Amino acid sequence: MKWEYSKKTEQQLKNWFSNKKSSKLLEIEFNKFKDFKIWYDKKDKKCFYCGLTEEASQEIVYKGLLKSNRFPLKGKITRGVNRAYWLEIDRKNPKGKYSRANCVLSCYFCNNDKSDVFNATQYRAFMRDRLVFLKSLLE
Repeated sequence: MKWEYSKKTEQQLKNWFSNKKSSKLLEIEFNKFKDFKIWYDKKDKKCFYCGLTEEASQEIVYKGLLKSNRFPLKGKITRGVNRAYWLEIDRKNPKGKYSRANCVLSCYFCNNDKSDVFNATQYRAFMRDRLVFLKSLLE
């Protein structure tokens, strides 16, 4: 099977939306799926933090240039094994709501690295020079 870029399907977006909407622990400000989809469709499909495109991320994963048990093998998507193939929806402020103002698209690598430890501003500073940033917290 030859690698070819594939966009996230509407069903995948609906699944993400309903998952977040039904969570008791998370708040989502997108009123309806249609609002979320409009937001998503307008976004450039590149990581807010590092600029990696969704297409490049898919190619890296598909060709096995980086490996993880969370990555699909040769594009075969299965439950729990689909990370890094598409950009992920990240909250700039991890304690904030899923909203237009607080959400960005992030590659798996940045989203995983940022986790819920950093907000967007802190993470960008951390990426520039990790040691300088961490030492600045002690000042």
